[in-house]
Amino acid sequence: MNRNIPVLLVNVGCFNPPHLQHLRNMELARDELRRRSCRILGGVMTPTHDHFKKYKKSLIEYKHRVAMVELTCQESSWIKCSRWEGNQPTWLPTLQVLDALQSQGRIEHNEPNLVTKMVCGADLIESFSTPGLWNPNDIKRIVGEHGIVVICRPGNDPSSYIFKHDVLYKYQDNIWVVYNPVLHDLSSTCCRTLVQRNMSIRYLCTGGVCDYITRNNLYTQSGEESEAAEP
Repeated sequence: MNRNIPVLLVNVGCFNPPHLQHLRNMELARDELRRRSCRILGGVMTPTHDHFKKYKKSLIEYKHRVAMVELTCQESSWIKCSRWEGNQPTWLPTLQVLDALQSQGRIEHNEPNLVTKMVCGADLIESFSTPGLWNPNDIKRIVGEHGIVVICRPGNDPSSYIFKHDVLYKYQDNIWVVYNPVLHDLSSTCCRTLVQRNMSIRYLCTGGVCDYITRNNLYTQSGEESEAAEP
């Protein structure tokens, strides 16, 4: 990737709920791009569409997830929440989201050569082999045209997977692997489980997200049942 090309970092995901490591991942990705002397114009977190629930049964309504992402982004001076993906009529593949945000970014920043680069965990690129989940041509364009910054959790080493995957190996120069120097095992699943166990998630998520979850009775058994009963 040409280091002079302006980059918009994009973190796609369920954000169910968003937690502080989502912000840290964006910071780690920005550090890596700075190390490579890239021009970073900003960062975007984009919560996935409600229709993605067919893949993630635990997914709560988009209106809650986007509200929590917006609260999370208030903690950052350079990361914003995008509502474009969730406001589409149906779920769209990641490539279409990256393309749309790239087009928006080029207009917003007046940079016709701006490129969106996806920030993700090693588990996401490993899902490229999940039957029916990813279009092979989409994978080729995501890696070949946009590029990926992979943030590794403890125990994750994507190098072997990249070597075995034909497309990823071909475009490995566009896959930048970042090893988090601070060991952690924070995940949205962990946060949901703590809430379900009536335990605190404060300082794992922002204060605004913690208060929002409590106020809307999210991720508790009673909250899930009341949501399911709505028409």
